[in-house]
Amino acid sequence: MATYDAGKDFVALTGDGTTPGAQQVAVVCGADVPVITLDLPPGLRGQAREQVARRQLQDRAGLTAETTEIRPIYPPKQSEKWSKVLIADAALLAEWKAIAGPHCRAVLPDYLSLPTASGIWSMAMRNDMLMVRLGPDEGFTAQPDLAMVMLEMQLDQARDILPGAILCLGTAPDGLKALADSHDVPLIASPAEAKGLGLEVPAVLTHGEIEFDLRRDPQMARTKLRKQVLPWRWPLLFALIAAGLWSASQVIETRRIETRTAQLNTQTRELVRDKFIPTGPLLDMRIQVSQVLAERQLRAAGWQDKITALDLFATAAGVLSTRGVETDQVSTVSATEVALDVTMPDFASVDQLASDLRAAGLTVTVVQSRVSEGSAAVRSEIRLRPPGTEAAK
Repeated sequence: MATYDAGKDFVALTGDGTTPGAQQVAVVCGADVPVITLDLPPGLRGQAREQVARRQLQDRAGLTAETTEIRPIYPPKQSEKWSKVLIADAALLAEWKAIAGPHCRAVLPDYLSLPTASGIWSMAMRNDMLMVRLGPDEGFTAQPDLAMVMLEMQLDQARDILPGAILCLGTAPDGLKALADSHDVPLIASPAEAKGLGLEVPAVLTHGEIEFDLRRDPQMARTKLRKQVLPWRWPLLFALIAAGLWSASQVIETRRIETRTAQLNTQTRELVRDKFIPTGPLLDMRIQVSQVLAERQLRAAGWQDKITALDLFATAAGVLSTRGVETDQVSTVSATEVALDVTMPDFASVDQLASDLRAAGLTVTVVQSRVSEGSAAVRSEIRLRPPGTEAAK
């Protein structure tokens, strides 16, 4: 299979003594710089967004700030809304920086050297590896067989937003034409053919790729990651990823779980309708059921003497769980008063939490709220009392 030649503007960092010139872009094997998609809250910016991204990487793959470097990757003009990151072994990245030096234009994973355009996926062979680019902020490099499996999964997931064409530079890998035909996606052999399909002509380095220079720390970063990753962790990680891609049974299991979840949601709504809220919209069932229970408790004889601090926290727990709030501390002020210490993203979130607790039938007092030192988060103390009682002075 013919190897893709990106041209004189690119030079591979192979460790053979070749160094890039001032106007050249150094490329490294994209298999060592995967793109990971994260689920980040839209309101986070700057350092806070990076911290949440690192926490998710640690939870999902065991990649800590001491073992990896991350670089946000995003479409043009969306630098504050990124949800994908390039991740690289800290030791490898240090080696690449030393070889490339400070004067070349950038150090990039090789798949970013492929031409791209809106609605076009591109691919090419390089050193017995298949580079695939799925847009300005997406791509991967892998062995041809594994890359074709990954490409098929991407096409299956795309469904209603399939690419307008797949650009294959050089000899097409086995099975590519059949795969493209099965999804009704045209296969083209040169960027110029895209114009005949009414698509933008793919081009190289026209989508802000230089901004993803692996030598450059993200603007929101405040500290560098220094320690080296253990030698076996990266091979193990990619072996697990490859095994997951080959396990079609996981897709079947996921669909089964989704079906079962939908059935349970339907049963829950029916139960709430039958026992708690016979009419009206069901907006937040946990809060609404908590409110109905509180109202029924009010109507019971001697409710003031029966409601305990534990009852108050049990009612509040439904609201806290629904909003995904983690409490820093819970303490009993008296037999009928509970204090919650919580950390929220901002003051508006504190006010919304207090409103939800009141909607659940509790008497709520926000004692104090303050910004945490060195963070944009807000620490707040909230006091809870039985419904219908006055807040503590």
